[in-house]
Amino acid sequence: MYTISEFAEKIGISVYTLRYYEKEGLIEPVRNEYNYRVYGEEDLDWANFVIKLKNTGISLKEIKKYTQLRKIGDTTIPERKQLLLNHRIQIMAEYEKVKSHLELLDNKISLYEQMEAALKK
Repeated sequence: MYTISEFAEKIGISVYTLRYYEKEGLIEPVRNEYNYRVYGEEDLDWANFVIKLKNTGISLKEIKKYTQLRKIGDTTIPERKQLLLNHRIQIMAEYEKVKSHLELLDNKISLYEQMEAALKK
């Protein structure tokens, strides 16, 4: 079991951010007999997933929706899958855009390399 500060450090976020995630319903720790938050390994796995999901650029609103569906149970697997598929489509569109930018830059760099080589002759 982890205290709030230990848990925040373990998952790489501030205590403030962890409390915000709790307020938003993304992470729900249990309370001990002194009413202190305590976190277990399952919380650690879930929090790491939430952070990784956030790092993909998905909105907090969508993470909240995913979290709510997860709480309902396995009957929501199709909806959770669809939510992730929709986000994947967005990421792929962004990827294709960035890929075309890289191709443009690579072509221009290649042209300059050819021009430099010609100047050296």
